[in-house]
Amino acid sequence: MSKLRLLKIGILTLSSLFIAFTTVASGLPDEWTEINPADYGFTYNNLEPSCSCAPGTPDSEFTFFVKGGKRNNIVVFFQGGGACWDFMNCVAAPTYTRYQSEELWMFSDNMAGYGLFDQTEKENPFKDWGFVYIPYCTGDLFWGANDANYSGYEIKHRGFVNFQAVLEYLENNTNYPGKIFVTGSSAGSYGATIAFPYIKEAFKWSSVYLLGDAGNGVLGGTFPTEGISNWNVQIPDWIFPGGYNPSMTMPVVYTAIAAEYPWSRLAQYTTAYDGTQTFFLNVMININNPYVWNIITPELMGLWHFTMLDYAYGTAAAAPNYRYYIAAGTEHTIMMSPEFYTEESAGSVLFTDWIKAMINTPNKWENLECEDCLP
Repeated sequence: MSKLRLLKIGILTLSSLFIAFTTVASGLPDEWTEINPADYGFTYNNLEPSCSCAPGTPDSEFTFFVKGGKRNNIVVFFQGGGACWDFMNCVAAPTYTRYQSEELWMFSDNMAGYGLFDQTEKENPFKDWGFVYIPYCTGDLFWGANDANYSGYEIKHRGFVNFQAVLEYLENNTNYPGKIFVTGSSAGSYGATIAFPYIKEAFKWSSVYLLGDAGNGVLGGTFPTEGISNWNVQIPDWIFPGGYNPSMTMPVVYTAIAAEYPWSRLAQYTTAYDGTQTFFLNVMININNPYVWNIITPELMGLWHFTMLDYAYGTAAAAPNYRYYIAAGTEHTIMMSPEFYTEESAGSVLFTDWIKAMINTPNKWENLECEDCLP
């Protein structure tokens, strides 16, 4: 056989392999697919994945959604939906999503208008990546592994159990990803933060990034000392050998994780006067009086704002591989919003360009903060 013919065969073979690789690079299904952990019998600490099953909840089943990409990179996204830690805001006046509302029909190939999920947008930093969408329905920021009793009402705080079910699926059903971008909005921001070390350990040779969207962790009242204990918080013991304690603020968490993984890049986004995060600070402070939860005073907003700034500045000073983006206004979350492509109130830098720098050109990736921050 001639050398020319051998060369042609080799080119055709490589081309076929390349085409196959680019169409199913991540190893996930080509189309959006709903995965039910019950199908593979997953348990964690003898707990099955579940939603909270709060009073009036029509369905306690937890599922998640995956879609492959042309690139062997994956976004792992944690959805938000409030939180609860007391009879008052778990049962009497719930401040969290009590059951999973996502269904497969909600997902499509383009998801136009849904921020990072919009594959029709040419400026999307995650165009052609694979995706994992993790719904939220447990009230525990994805941190819990406990069925708590609130004056006779049982709430299944199994957010961490649900995440572990997703992680097992990823370990068994993906080609080894080159890059994994872990992110989440609101409550999902906290879930993404605690999940990041577990994902990094499962995929040691992948480049793994973390971006928390609107989860700065300004706490108050008895939540850190009493409320959160109802969740049985699960955190990586190789980073926090003593487990969770009430002094463990989000700057402490981010700084410790950043130190454990100095070659990974960690970040946070928020608006300067996030109304929803301020609301939850008010709930913490006034947990026994739901009639004042929606009364946001300038003093309360100022308390949240300046504490958030202290947290951001302190984390950036302590962790060289951490950055923040503080935008103007009071809006809550950006990752699934159209503003994902238009936000540029911090230093006139588009948020999408900031993320691109985080992933591709870290020497151009800077801490950014709005100058005219009021809405």
